[in-house]
Amino acid sequence: MNEVHVRVRAGGEHYALPVSGVREIADFDQVTPVPGAPEEVLGVWSLRGDVVAVIDLAAMLGLRPTAGPSRIVVAEGARARAGITVESVLDVATLPEALEPADSGYLAGATLIERVPVGVVDLEAVLASIGEEGRRA
Repeated sequence: MNEVHVRVRAGGEHYALPVSGVREIADFDQVTPVPGAPEEVLGVWSLRGDVVAVIDLAAMLGLRPTAGPSRIVVAEGARARAGITVESVLDVATLPEALEPADSGYLAGATLIERVPVGVVDLEAVLASIGEEGRRA
């Protein structure tokens, strides 16, 4: 788990996304809602002419946002790509070893950075869960 991660804030908590799955980070821009989409799918967004599904990381993890999204992290896995909204991007750094497993299917584990708990996001699980919605959007 010592690889480089992008640390973000979502739902007032800290999370880390593996940099290997992050394609870019953009300012939050207009997202077009998709009728009938699950709550965590905010809609679709145009990324240089490509339509990308946008999900709210806080909602995906069952949290309430404490602030509006300010950034979209474009993540890509083996079979899907999506924009993930976060309240802020904190830094890019190597994480210490995970201290404990996480209770969520969307987290690979948890660690502490300067006494702050950080959930390590399993990007493949997040992207797989919205893959079907993203293709229909």
